[in-house]
Amino acid sequence: MDMVLVSGIGLGLALGSFGYVLVRFVLRPLRTYRRLKNRLADSLQTAARAKALTDDARNTLRHTSSELQQLLDDELPVWYTLALKKKDEKPREAVPHLQALVNCREPSAILKRVKAVQQSMRL
Repeated sequence: MDMVLVSGIGLGLALGSFGYVLVRFVLRPLRTYRRLKNRLADSLQTAARAKALTDDARNTLRHTSSELQQLLDDELPVWYTLALKKKDEKPREAVPHLQALVNCREPSAILKRVKAVQQSMRL
């Protein structure tokens, strides 16, 4: 076999593997976090305007809270978590506030929790 062909195949496999690892373990979790953060911002604006949370809004916030916790525990790279900490963004603090927000009934308590989540996530 030609040595150039063998080297090309090896280089192609190495670059393909590097690309897969980059997309799977870096780009996808970062994109997921940004989308989740944007969806959370929309949900919080809706919750802040409402006098009481509907069942649909509660389910959305509960689901978002669990997604955020799972993302923080399993997928988000450690270096990105450190970068968020440097930007004073604390998603781990936001999760308990979100869970408490789901159970709030009074408008003042809802507004207090919404502000706490917005402050933690820097929204």
